[in-house]
Amino acid sequence: MPEAYYELPETFPHTLYDVARAACEALGDQWQVLPGHWGVTGHLRSPDRIPFTIGVCGAGSLYLRNDLRGNSAHLPAAAESDPAVIGQAVADLIGHLY
Repeated sequence: MPEAYYELPETFPHTLYDVARAACEALGDQWQVLPGHWGVTGHLRSPDRIPFTIGVCGAGSLYLRNDLRGNSAHLPAAAESDPAVIGQAVADLIGHLY
């Protein structure tokens, strides 16, 4: 993923912090959630303090990145989906980025 952060599509009615909060609920109470600057990212921390970023790539797709290792993957959920749907997609994908 490029280092630049891109804005959410105008059709996306939620912030990436909303998505990160939904992912945190799906992952369990051992996880932490933080908002990103200017609302263009959402951040998660695993129980062992590994940081993850939820962001938007240049093509407008959502991605999840392990900030410690640099591994990343696009999320299968559409950006227009409900935050709970995207949050569950994050929870399902996050184990593959360790």
